[in-house]
Amino acid sequence: MEARRGDGDDGEADVLSVAVIFFTFALGAWVIGLYLAGVGANPTEDGGNPLTTVGWVEVIVGVILASQVFILVQQSGGEPLILTLAGLVLLFAVFFTALGAALVTGSDLRPIGNLAVPVGILAALYVTFDAFNDTFLFQSSTIWWAVVFLLVAGFAYGKVPAKLLGWALVITAIWGFLPVVYLALDKTIP
Repeated sequence: MEARRGDGDDGEADVLSVAVIFFTFALGAWVIGLYLAGVGANPTEDGGNPLTTVGWVEVIVGVILASQVFILVQQSGGEPLILTLAGLVLLFAVFFTALGAALVTGSDLRPIGNLAVPVGILAALYVTFDAFNDTFLFQSSTIWWAVVFLLVAGFAYGKVPAKLLGWALVITAIWGFLPVVYLALDKTIP
């Protein structure tokens, strides 16, 4: 899979779209990861709840990712690889939006855990597609996301400690920022 500079109208993903996707994934993971790890997790003296803010960030992440799905489809020119990537991004968009809405409203997270399982399994299946062969960073981060989604399910049911999931998400975020660095340096993502 290769991103290139340009308008993306020739069946290739524009580098800006790919950068926005990775950067947005990483920011979403970073914010909730630090919260779950206990960084900035205590309510303020005036009663402000940081979890509500985390929820709003996750909703915004989901909306940005959904917008990128439309951009990828427009750029695809019918190219199956780009449409496949759009499908993966849509999975994440639905998950982040649902997670954010649950956090903002203080809802039960078990349905989010239930959602995390198929999203994780489907994400893991993407590494088997021929189009993604020889894309170490994409394949390894997608497998790691699948593991993290299973950790989310475990957390939602009280089986995985918050700090473990939090630090796993921080690692995910760092991994997610790497492709953005490669793109910023005009290098091919390994």
